[in-house]
Amino acid sequence: MKPAQFIELTAYEGHIPSELSADYILPDTYPDVKKILRVCAKPVLIGRYISGKRLEFSGAVDYKVLFSADTENGESIHAVHFAGEWSGSLPDIESIDTASVCVIPTVSACTVRLANPRKLTIKSTVSTYARISVPCPVAPSIEGTHTAAEEASLERLGHTVTARRERTFLADVLRISENLEPDASQPAIDEIISCGAQIYLGEAKINANDLTVALKGAANVNCIYKPQGEAGVYRSFSRRLPIAYIVDASEYTDVFAACRAETLCARALATTVEINAEVGENSYGERRMLELDVSADVNVSIVGGEDVPVVLDAYSLTRETECITREYTARAPGKMLCASFSVGESLGRSELAIPENAKVIDTEIEIVSPGISVERGRLLLTASAVTSSIIEADGSFSGISATIPIKCELSAGEVSEPLYFAADLTASDVRVRLDNERIYFDFEVSLCAEICERSRNVAVSAVRFTGECKRTPVGATLTLCYPTESDTLWQIAKRYKTTVAAIEAANADVSGVLLIPSAI
Repeated sequence: MKPAQFIELTAYEGHIPSELSADYILPDTYPDVKKILRVCAKPVLIGRYISGKRLEFSGAVDYKVLFSADTENGESIHAVHFAGEWSGSLPDIESIDTASVCVIPTVSACTVRLANPRKLTIKSTVSTYARISVPCPVAPSIEGTHTAAEEASLERLGHTVTARRERTFLADVLRISENLEPDASQPAIDEIISCGAQIYLGEAKINANDLTVALKGAANVNCIYKPQGEAGVYRSFSRRLPIAYIVDASEYTDVFAACRAETLCARALATTVEINAEVGENSYGERRMLELDVSADVNVSIVGGEDVPVVLDAYSLTRETECITREYTARAPGKMLCASFSVGESLGRSELAIPENAKVIDTEIEIVSPGISVERGRLLLTASAVTSSIIEADGSFSGISATIPIKCELSAGEVSEPLYFAADLTASDVRVRLDNERIYFDFEVSLCAEICERSRNVAVSAVRFTGECKRTPVGATLTLCYPTESDTLWQIAKRYKTTVAAIEAANADVSGVLLIPSAI
């Protein structure tokens, strides 16, 4: 197969922040807000567009707000959903029409306040990660006045590098339909208050023959409901649903055709875009079924490594030339690391102002701010688990939050900094309990991370003919050369306007004094 004639260079990589403020007026069917218990925010990318040298993208943030209200039957819990739109752009991107574009939004710094008992004002920051990679030729251009024969006389010092090939694309929508039931010890469902599904895809295996990606993971479903026959009481239950999903990536066969099979790897990120939850009856006519339908966007990234020849130096046998070099940062194909580990932590009740007779109704955990370092082949990951709990005490509800630091250590093999790092971490199987002094959090963390090395490289981007044709005087067919220890055959051949092959042919031993033949 013919070697590729280009490498992909990163024209832009970074996060573009967009400040978003959205107001929501409660419908008449909802009571006045007493307390905000929890706010959840999920970003959805709606579209991205290329206009000239400008990349534009837009999306929405789906907000879910749980709040308490005073009613005739005591304090109650309610949930409302609404969306806020966001957009952003990147100007002045060269060759964007041939670029590979990756855009992934995340939401942070989400706060909510009550403008009045019926108006919610939410502010958040949408941080859109964007990476634009453009193809760059590896063969140097030839500049200056010259003939075809003179161009053919150029000697080139070649070198092979592993070029990263990557494509990130939106797969077909992932759909999940399940009927779930609370534990037998829990009461039947009267009304669903809130239902969420966080999807984790921790395993992505590539079939290089047909370029399909087999994804495996789980959907962590959490439901808060009002039980039958228990006025003023709320319960919750969670389920972990296994996922097996095959993505067709055959349209990118040409991109990865020359990649070595052992370098191919993939990772996927799923974002829930729609969830419908209804109460259903089981075979006994009891309202114990949660009829769940979920759809999610799945962003898949495929990475591979392809050997590409680059030119480190060049010279002409007949003309004076100069080399124009280019520095660039190359990213290796990378490694995928997947792991699961348990976290157990406790905090003092007084730190969180938890009342003496409180009960925990529900807890959700989000893993944020992952960071890494590498020490002696071990990858050290640190992150924060942000907990959000809804508690009840004496018929009154409140929300409490806490941040728990988490650490994980994995074998990373032979890698060195600087590194590129991307990770997806999900908490599941959350269990929370209270005693007289402390609140205890126990949960599982699933991790899927890509790490790859970055390296600075220099290559010849252009060779320019600058002088007249110079020929060796008649009779000067051999020259004695006394090389230093630092001289290479390439440097000597370049200095005397000959070739490495000619020097080797003229000398049985190239480790001492050399006879330099003329190449003319």
